[in-house]
Amino acid sequence: MSINCLIRGFVSAMLIFGGVLIASAETAEYRVTFTATWSAETHPIEFPNNPHFSPLIGGTHDGSIAFWEEGELASIGIQRMAEWGSQNPLDDEVEAAIDESQAEFVLRDDAVPGSPGFADLEFVVSEEFSLVTLVTMVAPSPDWFLGVSGQELRPDGQWVEFLTVTLWPYDAGTDSGASYSSSNQPTNPHVPVSLITEGPLANGVPLGTFVFERIDLTSNVPNVPDLTLFVAPNPFNPATSVHFTLPTEAQTRLDIHAIDGSRITTLIDGSFQAGSHEISWNGRDHRGVRVASGTYLARLVSGRVQQSIKLVLVE
Repeated sequence: MSINCLIRGFVSAMLIFGGVLIASAETAEYRVTFTATWSAETHPIEFPNNPHFSPLIGGTHDGSIAFWEEGELASIGIQRMAEWGSQNPLDDEVEAAIDESQAEFVLRDDAVPGSPGFADLEFVVSEEFSLVTLVTMVAPSPDWFLGVSGQELRPDGQWVEFLTVTLWPYDAGTDSGASYSSSNQPTNPHVPVSLITEGPLANGVPLGTFVFERIDLTSNVPNVPDLTLFVAPNPFNPATSVHFTLPTEAQTRLDIHAIDGSRITTLIDGSFQAGSHEISWNGRDHRGVRVASGTYLARLVSGRVQQSIKLVLVE
């Protein structure tokens, strides 16, 4: 999915080479994959007929501001996101922070129309604004949502390469409904945002994950050749071939991950020559056990470049 950010000074921060967006030394490009695992199997109590999630909304910012925090009252933007699934006025709140030099980009993406489901969002972060806030409404619900607040992507001065965040449900504290289909019951006065500990979502099972994956070329030299990666067949059963082309000879590793970020198996790990290569995956983990049908991630790292692609194993 294309980068969907409202930004300031974006062109000066980036290099474009061969149609590929390359971050400068002060920025990094990420893909966040939202995997919704909420289902009748994970949360059987009163499970709704039309489970889905609202459009993602958030921003990149520094530590001088928080758009929501557990234990604090929700802003009007968080309230309308959590109750109505609206991106506005939370986007206006991020824009106001941009005007005050506390934030840099507004991040937004489409809704997840059904759960289980997926959504991808690509965005750019800079050293000065390396925190990410991103939220989505659990729908239908009174005022329940998932998200991260001030997730750091540059701890200890180094960009995170791969990060999985488990998503637990929060109550925005603005509606007192106790079930998915409760009628509107405004909480007056509002109470602070809190993790949900009662009701149909309080069984100790998360509703999904955010997987943050750095996807830019880490060199800022504009003539870095491309690393390519594709899989065929895809979807597949029982096996598929991973095809990749390396721009230079380099130490190369190809891992298969579950969509929650956990590593399933390593297909290659060693020095490879520049050029085209192919390796098969038989749908088994590192123990040789056949994995379940579903979506997986092939992640290739070669020297200072990397690429990833989704694989779908079908019954």
